Amino acid sequence: MPPADDRPAPVSPARPATSIFGSTSLIAAIVVVSAVGSFGAVRAWFPRVRAEPAVPATGNATTNAAARVARDVDLPRQIERPPAAGRLSIVTDPAGARVEVDGRPHGVSPVVIDGLAAAEHRITVASESGVAQRTIAVSNGVMTEVVFSLPRSTAPVAGWVAVASPFPVEVLEHDEVVGTSGAAKIMLAAGKHEVVLRNESVGFEAPRTITVVPGRVTSVEIDPPQGLLNVNARPWADVLIDGDMVGQTPLSSLPLAVGPHQVTFRHPQFGERTERIVVTAKGVNRVSVDLSK
Repeated sequence: MPPADDRPAPVSPARPATSIFGSTSLIAAIVVVSAVGSFGAVRAWFPRVRAEPAVPATGNATTNAAARVARDVDLPRQIERPPAAGRLSIVTDPAGARVEVDGRPHGVSPVVIDGLAAAEHRITVASESGVAQRTIAVSNGVMTEVVFSLPRSTAPVAGWVAVASPFPVEVLEHDEVVGTSGAAKIMLAAGKHEVVLRNESVGFEAPRTITVVPGRVTSVEIDPPQGLLNVNARPWADVLIDGDMVGQTPLSSLPLAVGPHQVTFRHPQFGERTERIVVTAKGVNRVSVDLSK
């Protein structure tokens, strides 16, 4: 057996070691550079588009079905209500003045007047201390307040009217009652007034022109018109009207002043009976009694 060689085995020249990670990195870098170049080329080819800023959307989404339903359904129309009429509050200093709006009486102050049209209205207030006028614009649904300070003068600017009538009558001016006949005096502004004296129950109506004198009482007397009366009794009777003998039944077409009257029937066997009647100007009036009952 040959003797063992103690020399070391020959060593081959060393080759540079290539790391797998180095190769991978190099490949990745090449890919990235290629991708960047490709993206830049593509970007340069397409036109630039500016993105609009995002706006948050609100509301409810409506589907095509809901749109069709909304198209096919007739919704009820809302009925428009007319605006409320205007109101006017009238206050005077001193209080208690007669109030007129557009020439129509509306009582005494303070007073609230409803149902006025939206327009300009002429307001007149009058009392013993003075008279004042003003034009006020009234709006629908609005309360307009007007305050009058009347002059404090001792000189009278109003007067009174006293109406004497055998039956009650109302005194109207511009279709508004301003007073009645009797003991009470009616205060009116000084000047000329066109009034109507009326009693519907007896069919009486008479227009009058009255001139009111400041600080004085103007008297008005009513001469009532004539009505016709038929009187009868069973079996017969003597007839007295308001205490005066007028004849024996039957009586026809007796002329009497319209108003209340007292008719008395007298019979020698059946005694006496009295009837109270109201004669009107509406046709022929009648009164009849049966004394045998």
